[in-house]
Amino acid sequence: MSKLFGTFGIRGIANEEISPDLANQLGLALATHLGGEGRVSVGYDPRTSSEMLERAMVAGLTSGGCDAIRLGMVPTPVLSFGTKRFSCDAGIMITASHNPPEYNGIKFWDGEGAGFVRERENEIEDIYESGGKLADWNQIGDPKKEDATTPYRKAIDDRVQELDKKLKVVVDCANGAGSEIAPRILTDLGCRVISMNSQPDGHFPGRLPEPTEEHISGLIQAVTSMDADLGVAHDGDADRTIIVDENGSVLSGDRVFALAATNYLEGKKNPRIITTVATSSVLEDVAERLGGTVVRTRVGEPELVREFRENGGDLAGEENGGVIFPDWVMCRDGIMTAVQFIDYVARRGKTVSELNETLPEYKQLKKKIECPDELKGEVLDDLAQKFEDYDLDRTDGMRIVFDDGWLIMRPSGTEPIFRCFSEAKTGDGAEELVERGMGALEDSIESLKERE
Repeated sequence: MSKLFGTFGIRGIANEEISPDLANQLGLALATHLGGEGRVSVGYDPRTSSEMLERAMVAGLTSGGCDAIRLGMVPTPVLSFGTKRFSCDAGIMITASHNPPEYNGIKFWDGEGAGFVRERENEIEDIYESGGKLADWNQIGDPKKEDATTPYRKAIDDRVQELDKKLKVVVDCANGAGSEIAPRILTDLGCRVISMNSQPDGHFPGRLPEPTEEHISGLIQAVTSMDADLGVAHDGDADRTIIVDENGSVLSGDRVFALAATNYLEGKKNPRIITTVATSSVLEDVAERLGGTVVRTRVGEPELVREFRENGGDLAGEENGGVIFPDWVMCRDGIMTAVQFIDYVARRGKTVSELNETLPEYKQLKKKIECPDELKGEVLDDLAQKFEDYDLDRTDGMRIVFDDGWLIMRPSGTEPIFRCFSEAKTGDGAEELVERGMGALEDSIESLKERE
């Protein structure tokens, strides 16, 4: 793994790992990578450090000869949309997505609004380490402000018809980048919208940005107390969506993905759904109903985009509620995911819980264990020996399919840990599999430590 870039982009605590100097030098590195010319869109979420980092990034870009198209505070999908709309050669989103408020991050996008592939991230890092090239005084780039939010909103309005049934929807934007646009788009759709945590605030006073069941307890209570049809929870940059049904139950990101996919791909011939090795088997169930197939990749949004570009596809997504609609924008779009989900609820005339029950039930468990970075490769090889009698998928870490479920063990790209996920049709089955995986991991790690 490269030293700066993790699974997708760079992330760390503001003014410690992520500083204005880093942003400036990365802006210059990108400008150098682009040959000292071209247009680069720049957007940011409402974190307390974001505007500071944006100014430093713009300075780096323009000092290297690129024009900076400043989109202001926008959700990540709007940055992706704006990058393509304004014919930019690249884009930069300053966001730490679902991380706590003290964090920030930097993600790079290509001219089609898709995240940089690993190779381009490595090139940026190489230039950063060796130093970028400053432009001559008469070749310095220009900063220019543009509005991507209005055309993004209009494009969704043009794409999705107003609902025949007015649904009552509570929207929790986590005081993040989707606060000003997500409720408006759902109102345009014909929903009766109740907004909460929809005032941009980088301290995230309403709740932490990651839309876990623990963090969205306020939304759950609001949905049930107000007799709403459903609740929508976004993360800090609105590239993910989690749904709460009318009874206050939380649908996992896998199931949100599955139902949004059902709506989006109905009528599509032989749809190809791209997802990662860590996503629920419910996607195979949906693909079978639609007459399509599922292709699994390594974890990370750039891996989904790579597979789409190399072999084609109709929809892509991850288990966290992030869905990519390739004919819309080439990144995860939590707002469009919510729109597709709500459109499906309205057209079917069923409650969210009834639609959820149309999918097979699975139970998942997620655990982790500390593991030194230098041992991760050896641990995987040792695990391969332990499970050599099974059909092993080593696309990313190790995925093992059993008769009653699956188990995945993969090293983190950003932390000295191994993650262990299991899925089965019963809670006991998932517990049995995850304990088997954790036992094998613990044995491998300890035995390898003893050899050193």
